[in-house]
Amino acid sequence: TRDPFAQRRAALGLVQILALKGLDFDLREGLRLAAEELPIETGPETQAVCLDFIVGRLRSYLLESDEGFRYDVVDAVLAEQQTNPAGVLRGVRELSRWVSRPDWVTILPAYARCVRITRDQKERFDIHPEAFLDPAESELYAAVVDAETAHRQPGSVDEFFAVFVPLIPLINRFFEAVLVMAEDNTVRANRLGLLQRIAALARGVADFSRLEGF
Repeated sequence: TRDPFAQRRAALGLVQILALKGLDFDLREGLRLAAEELPIETGPETQAVCLDFIVGRLRSYLLESDEGFRYDVVDAVLAEQQTNPAGVLRGVRELSRWVSRPDWVTILPAYARCVRITRDQKERFDIHPEAFLDPAESELYAAVVDAETAHRQPGSVDEFFAVFVPLIPLINRFFEAVLVMAEDNTVRANRLGLLQRIAALARGVADFSRLEGF
């Protein structure tokens, strides 16, 4: 209830300037560099607490914004981009437009199917294309490789969906054509590996599992 050093105001001013001016800046790296100049020991744990404090002010600022951002949209982007306030604001604005689209009801479920079946898998599965049994596997694999190699700006929600949306018909066809949890270990690993690669496309962009309707 007390803030004698006006830390909230300082943190809020920091994230506002970075976000509104579009200045890409890594808060974690900034705190590390600042800690090196302090006359007292300020280790990783203290820096992590400071980062959480600043990110908390960023979240409050976005939720109280006149732009009317949804809490789940804010949390989804913060989960992957919290150290860069400018990137978070860009991502929240872009994702806000996507969740308002009439076809969003077909976009999120397609991604969610890939995540739900793989998120509890502790192993990262390699893919062996020579062991594909169905054309739906080969077609999806080729499209995923294209999506992975497409040029994208780091953190761009729009550019994530630019590569993901074309995958949706192939994802739906894949689930209709094959049983992911096949008995054969190689076949099952291939299919899980494909879905893991699709889920990973959103890394550094947003955690879409935090969105309503996921």
